[in-house]
This record gives sequence, C-alpha cells and structure tokens, in this order.
Amino acid sequence: MTREEMLQDLAYARSLAEEGRNAPLLGGAYLLFWGVLNSLAFSAHWGVVEDRFGVGNAGYGMVWISYGVLAAIGMTLLRMRTRVKPGCTTIGARAERAVWTGAAFALLAIVAGSIARMLISQDPTAPNAIFGAAFAIYGAALFAVSMMTDQSWLRAFAWLSISVAGTLCLFANESWAYLIAALGSLLVLAWPGLILLRREPSAIV
Repeated sequence: MTREEMLQDLAYARSLAEEGRNAPLLGGAYLLFWGVLNSLAFSAHWGVVEDRFGVGNAGYGMVWISYGVLAAIGMTLLRMRTRVKPGCTTIGARAERAVWTGAAFALLAIVAGSIARMLISQDPTAPNAIFGAAFAIYGAALFAVSMMTDQSWLRAFAWLSISVAGTLCLFANESWAYLIAALGSLLVLAWPGLILLRREPSAIV
C-alpha cells in the first residue's frame, strides 16, 4: 500500500466514523455489469436456439465471442474504476474481492469442462450444465459476502440465486431455460449490484 492510498483510506475511515456507518462494499459495478451482460447473452442464445435471427449455428459463436470481448473490455474498465475508490483496502472490500475471485475460478473450471465435454463427446447439450452451476456459485458467493461483511440483505438474493440454480438444473435442456437464466441474472446480480453501486462512497477530498 502506498502512502497516498494509506492517507486516503484513513480519511475514508474517519468520514465513516463521523457518519456512524460501516464501510460499503465496492463490487456493485461488477455485479451490475455481469448481470446485464449475462442477461443479454442468455437472451441472444435463446434467440439462436429458436432461430429468431436466421443465422443458424454460427450464431452461437457470434454470441459467445462477443460476450468474451465485452467481458474483457468491461473488466479492464471496472478495475481501473475500482482502484481510485476510497476504501478498496478495507476488510470488507478485500473479503468481497476474495470470494468473487474464487467464484470466478470455479465457474471458469465448469465452463472449460463443459466445453471440453461437448467437443470430445460431440454432445451439444453439454454447455447447458453451465448456467445451473453458475447460479449455485453466485448464491454461495452472495451468501459468503453477506456473512463476512454483515450485509444481511444480500442473503435474500443468495437464496433466490440458489432457487434459480435448482430450476435451471431441472430444466437445463429446455430452450426457455435460457430466458429464466436471463431474468435470473438481472434479479440476483444486476439488482443487488445496483443497490451496492448507489451505496458506494464518493471520493475523499
């Protein structure tokens, strides 16, 4: 930690003490971004499955390559944004970052395994296992962040995410399940992300 960061966080801690509140979390922008991006991608995937765009199987590649490009750009911009926020080294912010980093690695393993299974066994339904597991991981992460940072309101979103996970696992091979996943992304990621974003601290001068 640099001297400037230490001074900024000390000023931030003092302002929180004066206002009598706990340090807010800084992951709201990430949740909002991923919630919206996932919702758009799942909706587009459903459109390709139902041949709403007239692009055939090439549409799958178009959707998910675009998803990867937008995800890379978005994460770069979000990291730049978070670095200048006061309180980024508080215990709550570090715990939040650690939980979601672990969740991202777990999800990456599921995606890689599912795609590998599709390629090796020629099973086109293999990627359908991803989104049910993804929502289970989101639920676990939200629950962990809630417990570690004393943000009890996040638990409702954690249970909702777990419920969506069960539904998606049950109906994984139905095309309309992607619409459930799209709606679920808005409810369990974008919605709490927007709440956290509005609670973020402004810069300490």
